[in-house]
Amino acid sequence: MKILRILTFAALLLLFANAHVQAQTFTLEAETGGLWFSNNDVRIPNEGGTRFDMIDLIGSDLAPYFRVRASVRFLERHTVRILYAPITKSGTGRLKTAGPIIFADSEFSPNQPIKGTYRFNTWRLTYRFTFYDRGPWELGAGLAGLLRDAKVQLEQDGLEDRDTDLGFVPLVHLFASRALTERLSLRLDAETLAGPQGRATDAALTVHYQLRKSLSLYAGYRILEGGADVDQVYNFAWINFLPFGLSVEF
Repeated sequence: MKILRILTFAALLLLFANAHVQAQTFTLEAETGGLWFSNNDVRIPNEGGTRFDMIDLIGSDLAPYFRVRASVRFLERHTVRILYAPITKSGTGRLKTAGPIIFADSEFSPNQPIKGTYRFNTWRLTYRFTFYDRGPWELGAGLAGLLRDAKVQLEQDGLEDRDTDLGFVPLVHLFASRALTERLSLRLDAETLAGPQGRATDAALTVHYQLRKSLSLYAGYRILEGGADVDQVYNFAWINFLPFGLSVEF
């Protein structure tokens, strides 16, 4: 798959930087936990489609997730990282509307079982410059590029239709870390941007505990919020996460 080849190439670039650009640390992170939806409004197409709540189909129950991230910090204040974060949730429910449900190029019957699938896979490349690193505080900012692979799909009695979207979104990156003790720290890590056609935010507040010099655990709360309001698509979602992660430095 072309996207996976791009991700692999980016990882190789990080390894090269770690070996040849006076890198201080190369870090691998694996995160898992549970997620649930607070909101997921859909209308496709935006003009003429039926607006419905995707949660009525996929539910708001806790579902497992995972994400992996690799980063390299070099020349003391520069950090580059890549992230892979897939999300897919399916379920069956009923959409209680007054008339037929117009979705993509099809009409679905209301008040009858419909299987829904929501996918939002993202690949992200981030650069951060640490502009303050003194005492217990570390502060940084930078830019990120997000590549999204999204899908909304409905199925009912042999009828199936979907809307897919593969697109790029630029984001602003913000980072803050506060050491609480010798081993314990509190971190805010956010990437966000808003415009007239939509918005996107991925932000986490986590507590990190250092087990040893190169190994730490973290847990906290994360949100992924945003969507698009354009001619073809109206879709805004709010996803909550309870993350638990492992971070290894080399």
